[in-house]
Amino acid sequence: MNRSEQSMLGRLSRCGLTAALVASALMAACSPRRPMAVAPTPSFVFRSLDLSQRADNGDRDWDLTSPEARYDLSSRTIRARRPEGLLYQNDQPRYKITADLATVLRDGELVVLEGSVQLRQLNQRGLTIEGDNLIWTPSQSRMVINQRPKANDGQTQIRSRELTFQQDSELLVFSGPTQLNRVDQTSAASTVVRGGSGSWNLKSGLMQAPGPVEASRTDGRTLSASGLSGNTREGYLDLQQPVTLELEGDRGRITAGRTRWLFSEKQLQSDQPVEADLKNSKVQGTGFKLDERTGTVIISSGCRMQQKTETLAARRCAWNWRRERVVADGDVVLRRTNPEQITRASRMEAKISEDGEIRFGQSGARVESTIKLSPAAQEKARRPRVSF
Repeated sequence: MNRSEQSMLGRLSRCGLTAALVASALMAACSPRRPMAVAPTPSFVFRSLDLSQRADNGDRDWDLTSPEARYDLSSRTIRARRPEGLLYQNDQPRYKITADLATVLRDGELVVLEGSVQLRQLNQRGLTIEGDNLIWTPSQSRMVINQRPKANDGQTQIRSRELTFQQDSELLVFSGPTQLNRVDQTSAASTVVRGGSGSWNLKSGLMQAPGPVEASRTDGRTLSASGLSGNTREGYLDLQQPVTLELEGDRGRITAGRTRWLFSEKQLQSDQPVEADLKNSKVQGTGFKLDERTGTVIISSGCRMQQKTETLAARRCAWNWRRERVVADGDVVLRRTNPEQITRASRMEAKISEDGEIRFGQSGARVESTIKLSPAAQEKARRPRVSF
């Protein structure tokens, strides 16, 4: 094939592939007649490759180019080196795709990309989908990555057994055991979430993972839930009940209902009943807010604390597990059993001892206490026994 013929065949599209076949037939017709013989399937090497497809309304759908390609007539297969492509939405470039090798089957019905495959979103987020093998069905706008697939937007990374990207809806479906890694922007701490299958809409940020999930942080904190849903663009994930949070250093366990994880603000919030189990005490209430930055849990209402010899009720209470400090606010009532004593105050503070016991003190606050003595103690008080 001379240079002019190579130039003519260098740009291929769906109709361009047909032109290549016609050119091949013309070349055979012009050659001298020879005895019929079984010849190897002819292959054409092109100096460059340029494939394109348009939507029904005429808008650009995708482009694929390569500096060097080989076309096999019998199998209608193109093999290309260092392919690059663009995916369009509303006739505007939306994703860029690159790989080491490309195989285009049946004149574009199926495209297989191999070796360092990368699909990058062309916006400020720059989300990237990567893997070693991608199977692309253009007619269905579907791409399947089944070898070392991962997706990363700079803050959240997903690794799974298989990733399926639906080009027209920008839905990313992850299948099989899945691991989500998230790195805090303000520290070196990171969170790893493990679960099963789910989906992530790259356009809206909506994420769903209905199966059980477990999360662990590098500082030792762990969290589990029956599933999650949320929006990564808006910065939250909703954890489905039951939700269990194990604090670092065996400081305690928090059990709650549906909980919202505001990962951008490093907070957990819920309006459902909550229970905190410490070493030697239990705290219950309705609704809570946990601030990871300060190490504080606030029970919003109906706070009730119970230990072996005393109970406490208050409108709300706060517990800082790093400073081992507890504060109860609003109509506080502390009841002790030995001796039988009731103490009332608007606010009480306590420290958590090394053995896990909460010890309340008033620190100068105004309190009202009532002590009930046993009959034997009262009798002894009225008739003291004196001996000389």
